[in-house]
Amino acid sequence: MLIAGNNNLSQLKTCLEAAHNFLLSAANAHTIFDNHTAATEKHWASVCEEAELSEVDRRLLWGRQFLNPYPTVTE
Repeated sequence: MLIAGNNNLSQLKTCLEAAHNFLLSAANAHTIFDNHTAATEKHWASVCEEAELSEVDRRLLWGRQFLNPYPTVTE
């Protein structure tokens, strides 16, 4: 999906470029990023338990599918 211009990269940087389209300031966008990250970290263990994920699956997903470094580029 194109997010900002011809950019379809799944990065916070891309979302930041498009924030004004949603009437968000850069500061508001960063607050949303921070809240999302904090919620993911806070609830990771309980969601994994509810989904009955094994410890191996939890480790495989964390840092790869969830909160991997690629999307967190904001500069």
